[in-house]
Amino acid sequence: MNAWINSDKFKTKIFPEVERLIAVVVFTIIYGIGVSWFLEASVVPLYTGGIPGIGQLVRDAMFVWFNYDVGSNFLGLFVIILNIPILLVGWFGVSHRFTIHSLISILVQAFILSWFPKVNMGLDGLEHVFAAAVLGGLLIGIGAGGALRYGTSTGGLDILAQYFSFKKGKSVGFISMLMNVAIALIGAMIVGGKVGPSGLVVGGGVIASYTVIRIIVSTIMTDRLHTSYQFLSVDIITSTPQILVDEILNKVYRGVTLMKVEGAYSHHEKTLIYVVISAYELHTLVQLVRHVDPHAFIVSRPVRNVFGNFKRKTIA
Repeated sequence: MNAWINSDKFKTKIFPEVERLIAVVVFTIIYGIGVSWFLEASVVPLYTGGIPGIGQLVRDAMFVWFNYDVGSNFLGLFVIILNIPILLVGWFGVSHRFTIHSLISILVQAFILSWFPKVNMGLDGLEHVFAAAVLGGLLIGIGAGGALRYGTSTGGLDILAQYFSFKKGKSVGFISMLMNVAIALIGAMIVGGKVGPSGLVVGGGVIASYTVIRIIVSTIMTDRLHTSYQFLSVDIITSTPQILVDEILNKVYRGVTLMKVEGAYSHHEKTLIYVVISAYELHTLVQLVRHVDPHAFIVSRPVRNVFGNFKRKTIA
C-alpha cells in the first residue's frame, strides 16, 4: 500500500485528481451556503450570479407577475436543467476534465440550494441586509474562485466566463461581474416596488444596490483566489535542474531558461530555472517541484504582459 502511495503514478496523476475532486466539492458547498444561508435569508431580494441567479429571477417573476410559488425544489432543478447546454460549451470550448468536475459541482450545488437543510443565521431583518450581502458575497467569491483555482468551476456562467476568458484574455472575475450586474438590474426591475416573496415592498434601487455590493465582494474574492489568464514568472533554484526541466517541459508544457547561480553563504553552485506560466498553473508547478526537489527555492511574481512565443492554454 505504501509503495503504491509513494509511486510516481499516484503522486503525479491520481493524487492531483483526488485533490481537485475534493476541492470542487468543498468550494461548491461554500458557494451553496453563501447563497442558501445568506442571500436567500435576506428580506431584500439578493441575487447571486450565474444560473442560480437566473433561477432566482424566474422564481421571483413567477411570484410577482402570476402570484405563483414554484416551491423549494425549483432552484436545484433549474440549475441542473439549464447547465446542460452550457456544459456542452465547456466540453468543446474549454476542456473535458474541466467540464466533468464542473458537472460534479453543479450536482452538489443543486443539492445545497434545494435539499440541504438551511440554518437560520439571524440575518432575516432589514437591519441585517448589508451583512447578508457582504457575507454571502464573500462565501460565493471563495467558492467560485477556489473551484477555478483548482481547474474546476461551480458551473453555469463560470464556464462561459472561462470560455471567453480563454478566447479574449479577460479576467474571469471581470467577465462574471458583467454577467452578474445584468442579473441584479433585471431583478431590481422585476421585484422593485412590488410585493416580493418576503412579503415586503422594496424599491428597485435598494435591491440593485445591495446586490451590487454582493457582486463587488464576490468579484474581489474570485480574482484574489483565481487569476486564470494573468501571468507569473517563477524562479526555481535547485540542485537537480535536468530532472526538473524535463518534468516542466513534459508536464507543464512551458519553456524554461537556465542560469548558473552561487549561494553567497555556502558558495555552492546551483541552477536557476526561469519559467513564465499562466497563474492557474502555479499550483501544478509547485507540486511538481516539491516532488522532484523538496529543498528547491521558489519565487513567483506577477507579469503584466507577455510577448513572443507564449501559448495560452485551456485549464484542467
